[in-house]
Amino acid sequence: MKLVKSLLLGSAAALVAGAGALAADLPARRAAPVEYVRICDAYGAGFFAIPGSDSCIKIGGRVRADFAASQRSTTYNAAFFNPNTNIASDAVAIDGDSANLYGWEARGRIDLDARTPTAWGTVQAVASLRLARTTGILQSQSLGLVTQGASQGSTLEAAYIRFAGFTFGASRDNFSFMPSTFYGAGHWASFANGAKQIAYTAVLGGGFSATLAIQDLGDTTGGARNVNTWFPPVGAAVTTTPPGLFAYNTMPQINARVDWDQAWGSAALMGAISTVNQTNNTGILGTSGDASADKTVWAIGAGVKINLPMIAAGDVLYLNGAYADGMTEYTVNWLYTKTSDTRRNTGGFAIDNAPSWINYVDTNGNAGIQTLKSWNLAALYTHFWTPQWRHSFLVTGGRIEGSNVSNAAGFQFGGFGDATVWNAGTQLAWLPTRNFEIGVDILYNRVSQDIGRVITTSATPTSTTVGTGILTTREKEGNWTGRVRVERTF
Repeated sequence: MKLVKSLLLGSAAALVAGAGALAADLPARRAAPVEYVRICDAYGAGFFAIPGSDSCIKIGGRVRADFAASQRSTTYNAAFFNPNTNIASDAVAIDGDSANLYGWEARGRIDLDARTPTAWGTVQAVASLRLARTTGILQSQSLGLVTQGASQGSTLEAAYIRFAGFTFGASRDNFSFMPSTFYGAGHWASFANGAKQIAYTAVLGGGFSATLAIQDLGDTTGGARNVNTWFPPVGAAVTTTPPGLFAYNTMPQINARVDWDQAWGSAALMGAISTVNQTNNTGILGTSGDASADKTVWAIGAGVKINLPMIAAGDVLYLNGAYADGMTEYTVNWLYTKTSDTRRNTGGFAIDNAPSWINYVDTNGNAGIQTLKSWNLAALYTHFWTPQWRHSFLVTGGRIEGSNVSNAAGFQFGGFGDATVWNAGTQLAWLPTRNFEIGVDILYNRVSQDIGRVITTSATPTSTTVGTGILTTREKEGNWTGRVRVERTF
């Protein structure tokens, strides 16, 4: 019995040993390692590693829904022409009107930010694409009493590469400082789409940095206006000369700024300069000679941001001011390249009688280019009653001074008189959770401007209308705009 037991145990041991040897001869099979998402803490919250790459990326965006209602009232010269008489005093009848306007917008935005470390520093690539469907007064191209019409389209808000202090592509305009917390307001430099540029930023230490940029003037300029400076005596016809041809890219725009960042807040000095060229091809169009002119345009500004944690966490005060000679885009927000309640809802005044705004005027080739001078002041205070309730207050003011030519010309023939604008607004937002808010804005805007009206016997004045001169009156317009906004950032 013992012999049988020993034989069985020996056989089992031999089988186990043989199986082990056979398994050792077979190829090893291991489970593939699991590749988890790796967080990139070095670049801040939201960045994660791209699998199979040494780069990190942050994907974000925003969805916003807006509904706005506006009520405007106008005091204007109702009889800018009188079909019955040439007497100027008959054309100073003052009248007024009012209108209620509405608007809708649904907007979505996708933001991408990719970063890769190199031996020379981080290379960053940023792209931001905005899609929108808009109706009524929220359209940037709506003028005056436009209540119909809708638009939808895409906008490339940003697309740039940043490396070793250099920025290449479409990025924030280097004159901008104060943010546009209020939708549709801002008499200061504020361009949602930025500007195409090549820029270099040097970190100087102590919180100081300096930026020098070559920018595309076409991304920010308000453009030019051809003005008919001649208004006829009694019995003569109003005539217009051939328009001048303006070239905006004969010289790149140069922007420079110095920033100082500290625990208490920040401050900045900004400047911009460029040259515009105008050629009147009058010889080609049948009159004598060609005329051309160049004009230097410039702007200077300053801004201060003051953190106020002693009042409440998150409280901040912004102050901003600027002066411009031929660069109105950096002082008052009335441009076709910007969207503001001033431009949308007080149409017919600050925007002159065309859908574009002006920085300088064509003087028919006889006296070169005349620039418009302008300035602005703005203040924005944001207060947190609680972490879930944010309240902002805005006050801005600005002025544009027309040139000798634009002040003397009739409004319907391209003239533009001195204009003053101011607005005040309040915004209350509820933040039920992080990056989600429901807000209500109320904004009042006021424009007053010198308007030159052509006195004529015609009920429908045109470029050949018989006229007796220009009558200039002070005309005013104001409007209230209320807006409900629901916004989610991710």
